[in-house]
Amino acid sequence: MMFRLTYNLILNLSYPILKFLALFSNKLRLFVSGRKVVFDHLESNGVNRGNWVWFHVASLGEFEQARPVIMEYKRAFPKHKILLTFFSPSGYEVQKNFDAADCICYLPWDTTKNVNRFLDFCKIDRAIFVKYEFWLNYFNGLSKKNIPIYSVSSIFRPNQLFFKSIGRGYRNILYSVKHFFVQNDESKKLLNSIGINQVSISGDTRMDRVYDLTKKKEKLEIIENFLGNQECFVAGSTWPEDYILMDHLLKNSTSIKIIIAPHEISKQSLENLAKRIELPYTKWSNYDEKNDADKKIMIVDTIGQLAKIYRYAKFAYVGGGMKKGGLHNTLEPAAYGIPVVMGRYFSRFQEAVLLEKKGGIFSVQSPNEFKKTYIALMNNKKLTERMGKINKDYVRLGRGASQGVIKIIRKHGIE
Repeated sequence: MMFRLTYNLILNLSYPILKFLALFSNKLRLFVSGRKVVFDHLESNGVNRGNWVWFHVASLGEFEQARPVIMEYKRAFPKHKILLTFFSPSGYEVQKNFDAADCICYLPWDTTKNVNRFLDFCKIDRAIFVKYEFWLNYFNGLSKKNIPIYSVSSIFRPNQLFFKSIGRGYRNILYSVKHFFVQNDESKKLLNSIGINQVSISGDTRMDRVYDLTKKKEKLEIIENFLGNQECFVAGSTWPEDYILMDHLLKNSTSIKIIIAPHEISKQSLENLAKRIELPYTKWSNYDEKNDADKKIMIVDTIGQLAKIYRYAKFAYVGGGMKKGGLHNTLEPAAYGIPVVMGRYFSRFQEAVLLEKKGGIFSVQSPNEFKKTYIALMNNKKLTERMGKINKDYVRLGRGASQGVIKIIRKHGIE
């Protein structure tokens, strides 16, 4: 009871603060303004009529885990409509037109008032939350209405609040979950240790998504024109910390071309990257075949192309790993069977840990290490082939998680 009171107090006090901070941050402005129209959006899309399944994700990465499950769900339950909610603008703003969902909106702030209004209005038959999404009031509200809750691609660690003595109040919401589809054995054992046995080790549903991408072989004319017959190195989802590592590539010409896709494509972010580059470069948004085909670097200043661009890479760098907890999606390039390089912080990402141990991914900690790795991958064909095979096999053998999730959900009824 005390935990719930404290939780609700923090929620009620923090939202006005976020509204104030939104005056100074475009991302927070979207976060707040998007939630103002949620209930109007739900009504206009008729979420109070028919049969709906609710998928909730935090942001873009979790959406990529939900996507293949949504597609499998639609095949298994064609009469159900899909409600998809996002917590973060970085996910919602990119995927708000995702055509496999019937209604897409922000998750209303997890207050008791919002939860009651949301669940009283929406005709939800079951709810599917992805990875780390565990919201106290939503889980309590769903449980009271006897709406089945599923947790997909979830990961649990001993240091999480659930498994500490001070986290008992938060831990209780786990008991309302009908089934957990976890990524590894450690997560299953942790849940078993607190008396939760409705658990399956299903793996990471992103495997299905990235594997499907490799089969589409969608051509990108801008990239093909820019590359001509040359090979390229792709640096994806990059941050300023990553540019420190690859500084020599931005200043010294190499025999292959370089494509950089920053995680943030704000004006300030792109300007900061441009200041570091001393070679002729172009941008995706204003690429001109006549004037830009011979340039050495392309900046991808648009969202949604990176997963397809990795197909053209000889090898790739995945950004975010030079700050704790920030590493981005290493599975996307790995699925294409190419070597992958990342920064120093990757221990929280199971696929990165496993592939680094197997030898498909190199972790670098300094500009000098990055340079040595880059040169090795440029000059050692056997090394690149071996690393690429490790990565490709890992994704190929890991697919099928989404089908496994739907198979168990079907056993639980509600057609």
